[in-house]
Amino acid sequence: MGTLGGHALPGAIFYFSGFWNLINALRILVAGAPFKHRFWYPINVKCTQRPLEPMIKIAACFIGILIEMGHSARWHITDTDGNFINMNDFQHSTMYMTFLIASVVDIAIERRPALAGLDGFCWSLGFGGEAFLFYFHLGGRPMVDSQIHLCLVTACVMCSVGALCARWKSTNPIVSIVYSLCVMVQGTWFVHAGFLLYPPGMDKPWLNMMDMEAMMYVTDLFLIHFIFGLAFLLAVYSVFTVVITPVLPAKHYVKHPKSEPAMYKTVPTSHNGATHFYMVRLIEVRL
Repeated sequence: MGTLGGHALPGAIFYFSGFWNLINALRILVAGAPFKHRFWYPINVKCTQRPLEPMIKIAACFIGILIEMGHSARWHITDTDGNFINMNDFQHSTMYMTFLIASVVDIAIERRPALAGLDGFCWSLGFGGEAFLFYFHLGGRPMVDSQIHLCLVTACVMCSVGALCARWKSTNPIVSIVYSLCVMVQGTWFVHAGFLLYPPGMDKPWLNMMDMEAMMYVTDLFLIHFIFGLAFLLAVYSVFTVVITPVLPAKHYVKHPKSEPAMYKTVPTSHNGATHFYMVRLIEVRL
């Protein structure tokens, strides 16, 4: 992970996962359909019955582990003198492993609903474990480098708490939306940290790693990520409100008795003697 690409891969995973959850939660909120938090949403393709999102996460985590531990020498934790080696790679691989397990649990719950609720614990454990690893990843680093990672730890803790709250208040879409926003910000900060620490075309960071002003700059940047994330959330909500609500009023959403439990469809309505039918595709919601 000690490269720009090593930060960009997990950052992209977190960002797109949070983005996809945010879009779906907002869509359900604007539609007025009954809400039930979930840590993954179906992708509307021919094989939509398969949990594609958890499968993609599993593949991405597996690739991350292979990248971290790809070299045969990295599988050794001690050298010939008994000193620990390659612990950075082992820590990063452990982080990927926790999220891989959480994604496997998502698939297991889809097949065995009796396990419902275990996903919240697993995702909270994944983010909490990530925060724990990165917190003890700071030793011996320059001041600004440590601050960059401390901001990442803060985002991880927020995601861990958010995962538990989203499962606890599973029918509250606002809690789910805030959790998704935290995951997105963690992803953007992961990528930004890569550019700060490993700028392209340079053999060292452009920031002075021992400068107090640079430390304040990093802290301000982290807060700006949340500000832009919140602005993006409000923009998407506004677009959904303008585009979806006039076409598909919330009062027309009813649960279709013959559909599977997670599917919703519209019903024909009459107005001024005319019957109106709304597009089913726009309001298919899986909870």
